[in-house]
Amino acid sequence: MIRPNTIVFDQDLREFSVCDFLGRGSFGDVYSIKEKTTKKLYALKTLSTPFVEDTVLKSFFNEGKLAQEISHPNVIQYYFFHDGIVYKDLPMYIIMEYAHGGTLEKQIKERKSKNENYSNEELRYIFDQLICGMEAINSKLIHRDIKPDNILIHDNILKISDFGLSKYVTQATRTSTFKGIGCLPFLAPEGWKLENNTIQMDIYSMGIVFYELASLLFPYKVTKGDFEEWQNAHLFQNPMSVGKYNSNLSPVLSRLIMRMLEKDPKQRPKNWDEIKTYLEKDNLPKTDNSELIDRVLIRRNEQVEIATQERLKREKREKDISEFIFLVKYQYHKDIITPIKELIEEINDKSDGSKIICHFNENSFLNIVEYSFNSIKIDLKPIIEEDFYRDIKVKDYNRTFTRRELRLPMIDKKRVLAWGYIKANNGKGFNLILLQNSQSIYGDWLLLFNRHSVMGISKDNRPEPFPFELTEIEKEINYLNAMHIYVTERYSLDFNLIKEFLVEYF
Repeated sequence: MIRPNTIVFDQDLREFSVCDFLGRGSFGDVYSIKEKTTKKLYALKTLSTPFVEDTVLKSFFNEGKLAQEISHPNVIQYYFFHDGIVYKDLPMYIIMEYAHGGTLEKQIKERKSKNENYSNEELRYIFDQLICGMEAINSKLIHRDIKPDNILIHDNILKISDFGLSKYVTQATRTSTFKGIGCLPFLAPEGWKLENNTIQMDIYSMGIVFYELASLLFPYKVTKGDFEEWQNAHLFQNPMSVGKYNSNLSPVLSRLIMRMLEKDPKQRPKNWDEIKTYLEKDNLPKTDNSELIDRVLIRRNEQVEIATQERLKREKREKDISEFIFLVKYQYHKDIITPIKELIEEINDKSDGSKIICHFNENSFLNIVEYSFNSIKIDLKPIIEEDFYRDIKVKDYNRTFTRRELRLPMIDKKRVLAWGYIKANNGKGFNLILLQNSQSIYGDWLLLFNRHSVMGISKDNRPEPFPFELTEIEKEINYLNAMHIYVTERYSLDFNLIKEFLVEYF
């Protein structure tokens, strides 16, 4: 255990006495320590997380060696990584440079409590230090866990810490296979997609830090703060232009920050040198045209923001549709296709004659069963909102005009999630309807067996029972509870009904 007055050592057997407990971080406890001879203060960070695999531990300390090679005024210097083995009575720990000025997170909170924005000059000074520090770090490794709490202050100099640690510590504690997860509020979009760690991920995370500095606000609005909500925020939520929260902010700084927060890494600056070059534009001498130029830049920033919002809205909708289709497809194959397949496999196993052939595809909604001259088609169509906007005629003050409205198909006040049929080649069959269940992410199946009404006159001579075609269902479900030329019997999902229908053709 590490506690005040504990003696620890570095690789040269120098003695350090543990002084004060400074705080608890992502990886363990932090203490100030004093070197016995020089009385110089250092910091010690314990690594309380066990490494479950020797290869992970080895990789961690290999990266630690790279971290020790980074020497820069804006980076906390690492001096020694103890593996928990060299000094058997001591745990794993890191000896590093000591910074006495607290964290950038604390400074931002103090500014926020006073409602005191940083000036453009202060922001340029801070940004420049952080850019230079990140340039040094990324020359050796990817940080993976940038946030204001990991940026320390010493004599008004910013120093980036905890670089290269999160990948391995989260590897030892995570329950999923998430790679280098770092801190969810600062994780770049590609990190959620399990893509490789890159400099662009660090640029995005630092962009969030820059946004907080410039606005004293976090760029994303979340309520629950759970995994899924943070993921959706980083993938689809477009931050309000930082200039909207700080009217004195230079449009150059505003644009730089928003570029760093681009969802697509290809749209972000390629490296820190590009960021540094762009930042220098804010130092160009003022001219008689400066005010006009600022107005042009602000208007351009607003146009980019509007375009980005529209694009992210489309991408979010595409994701929602994709997830909806996947869910419907999963339930369709689990409840309908798989039981049919198992029935056919059992028949084929016990048959000494010709086999029933299944043309089943787990990625498709259309599936076909063939036996001799008979065939059965099983098809389903998910109901997507965009397909059900209708032109509705509306009367108002003796005027008639057309209004476009969303008219989602409903049965018994429940939204239809998907519809389809099981139909033999002779025309007999029935409809499959998937209705929304407000208590579950999955829907409830409804089987519709349709016949001609003795009270009505039908213009077709379809055999009974028959399914409505996909193009008919939208209209016909409106007559389920009314007098009509067709009569429909409704059943909850009963696979015995499906089996009785199928075996007629086998």
